[in-house]
Amino acid sequence: MKRASLCLALCLLPGQLRADPPGSSASRATVLAVEQAAAAASIRGLEQQTAQDGSQLANLQAAQAQSAQRLVHAEADLTRLLPLMQRLATAPASTLLAAPLPPGGAVQGVALLRGVAQAIADQARTVQTENAQLSELIAAAQSTQNRLVQAVATQAQAEAAIAKQIDAARQAEMAAADTDAAKITARLQADNKLDNLNDAVTGLVPPAAKPANLKVGAGGAPVAGSVVQGFGAPTLAGPATGISYGAAPGALVTSPCAGTVMFAAPFPSYGLMVIADCGHGNSVILAGMNRLDVAQGEHLAHGQPIGAMQGFNRADPTHQPRLYVELRQNGAPVDPTPWLNGGHSG
Repeated sequence: MKRASLCLALCLLPGQLRADPPGSSASRATVLAVEQAAAAASIRGLEQQTAQDGSQLANLQAAQAQSAQRLVHAEADLTRLLPLMQRLATAPASTLLAAPLPPGGAVQGVALLRGVAQAIADQARTVQTENAQLSELIAAAQSTQNRLVQAVATQAQAEAAIAKQIDAARQAEMAAADTDAAKITARLQADNKLDNLNDAVTGLVPPAAKPANLKVGAGGAPVAGSVVQGFGAPTLAGPATGISYGAAPGALVTSPCAGTVMFAAPFPSYGLMVIADCGHGNSVILAGMNRLDVAQGEHLAHGQPIGAMQGFNRADPTHQPRLYVELRQNGAPVDPTPWLNGGHSG
């Protein structure tokens, strides 16, 4: 990604914000939310590269371990054969006389031993090559991570610059929204329906006479990474009712729909979770984040950052945090894969 295009999306200082659109403070907040979405989109490519590097690094580490194990076995074989090979080298005549083999067979044995030694030497060189490749990949992954950290820091500066503007612009809108959401939450808590996901979604998101079908590919992936568990995959609790992404460390999580945040807090067994009402009976659940950037009642733009994944762990560079995503229509889980398979929402 060119630095100019990155700065264009991220370097938004208070004095450089777009002119306020005509109309209410709510419309101004919407414009600024879209600015946040653009900022998140600008670093998605860096996050995706980090996820790919982490996955490649994990594969290479596994290959290195296998190669090292093969080398151990090969060296053990060589250790057992080495005394005979040394005796053949120093006293071939007496060895051949002592061996209960015809001369032709003994010669073949020597050739075989030499072939084994050559194969082991080749294997050792292969492991050395793989170790060198691993070192190069670790360096490349670290370099990518450093670029990502710098890009995220730049984005954080841009978001901090407009955060006060967003808060001020949506103050009246959020007051009403928060009141409504708080009333719903209080009722669910009184009925003990905020410890079960099904009850929470059904209570928080109003149903529709007929849930609208979401356009294929319109949502986009909510985080940089790849799907590691599909819808319906076997789990200890039964078939998976959502999908899980192996995400890039520290990656921003973005909303795959425009809508309203109905829940943004820790949830039993799910960690930090956001439930967003996407309208027309559709809702999306995103869980497993390390940080939330939205609040209950907030109105979302498509692609707006809602949180971030666990950061990079230098002690475990191949670790990919998991983001869990569900799509529900009138409270019933449906496969979100077609909706999300459209590039990215950021």
